[in-house]
Amino acid sequence: MAANETKHTHGTCSCGANHDAREARWLNGDGEQVMSNGVEQALLHGLFPDPTTRRNVLRAVGAGVLLDALSSFLPIDSLKALAQERPVPEKSDIQIGMIPITCATPLVMAEHLGHFKKNGLTGVKFFKTGAPGIIRDKLLNGELDLSQQVMPVPITVSMGAGSVADLTNVLTIQNQHGSSLVMAMKHKDNRDPENWRGFRFGVPFEQSQHALVLRYFLAEHGIDPDNDVSFRVVPATEYVSNLRTGNIDGFYGGEPGGQRAVYEGAGYVHTLSRDLWEGHPCCAFTARAAWIKQYPNTFLAAYRSVVEASVFVSEPANRTGIAAILAKPEYLNQPEIVVEQVISGKYADGLGNVLEVKDRIVFNPYPHYSMAIWFMTQLKRWDMIKGDINYKEIAEKVMLATEAKARMAELGVVPDANRKEVIMGRTFDPSKPEEYIQSFKIRRV
Repeated sequence: MAANETKHTHGTCSCGANHDAREARWLNGDGEQVMSNGVEQALLHGLFPDPTTRRNVLRAVGAGVLLDALSSFLPIDSLKALAQERPVPEKSDIQIGMIPITCATPLVMAEHLGHFKKNGLTGVKFFKTGAPGIIRDKLLNGELDLSQQVMPVPITVSMGAGSVADLTNVLTIQNQHGSSLVMAMKHKDNRDPENWRGFRFGVPFEQSQHALVLRYFLAEHGIDPDNDVSFRVVPATEYVSNLRTGNIDGFYGGEPGGQRAVYEGAGYVHTLSRDLWEGHPCCAFTARAAWIKQYPNTFLAAYRSVVEASVFVSEPANRTGIAAILAKPEYLNQPEIVVEQVISGKYADGLGNVLEVKDRIVFNPYPHYSMAIWFMTQLKRWDMIKGDINYKEIAEKVMLATEAKARMAELGVVPDANRKEVIMGRTFDPSKPEEYIQSFKIRRV
């Protein structure tokens, strides 16, 4: 038996990696075809920089065989050194869409901490708007290179629901459970959702997680979201003004909208989103798959920058002074005290109470497939997407979980890839999406 055969079983190397399977995916062009695979990919790209030559060699002998032969005479330290090399971005000037809410924290800190420049992106500019629909359209038409975007818009765009179909990848989750349900002060004595028939609610986008989670919450209290209440699309920058003028009775949106409403005396925090779905994704860092193929090195540079910033802000000890940075006019343009209450978790609820919830906002960049599947069940539940859906396939194409894991591993962080989604006390099984949809009494399908 040949030496390389003793090391492989169905494509698995003695190092524990499946080189052949990974390279097959790369060669065949699936949703992660431009991904780096750590030491092995760094070595392959270093030895065969021309992509055509690299593909021909890999097709001829296979990644596993080639890597095993090379590792027999190259010391491991050399391999690690190669893996640390950063390819030069194809373009150093990029435009990134940003929604001025605390979900933008990793983007802002990637710039403030110098991560973008360190990774070769010297001309990063933010396009700021409170309207997710505008960011979606600008990303699709190429005006933006990458963008912050509310979930699950990258999924609906990839499926062609509400826009032209264009595979859009979720690189990272910007933050978890950083939203809140806020009600106007005139309703401070009417806190039972069962009494909210006829109310008007503001959401940032019809297909946003905010709209879907609010629909779920209302339906669990016997309120039909389509017949008993109404929704208005309100940009994140206009939540408070609409609440104050009575255009809406409440809103479910990303912070610091809720805390700003309390600060101005316009509303109170009814429910934190963490209390509905702990760990839920709010915004994502996204890019079109076609753009990733065109600018793979630029993509990796931006990816590393944002993951590094996400890991940094995920540590509570590193959050001192962050509120002052985020509050600046070029970013969130909010009073520092408003942002600080969100970041620190010590906040006034608008009803005379000062509460402390240390994990009011969490920054874990890993994009779980189960999150994407849950969103698709709710989109179908409310007839926003139609027909037969391959939930697992779409989730794996859109959510770059494998690449996020690799980027986090560079920083010594291991994500919890097997977390369970628990929404209002009910555990979601992503392997049975259709059964889950049919289990709801209030639904459109």
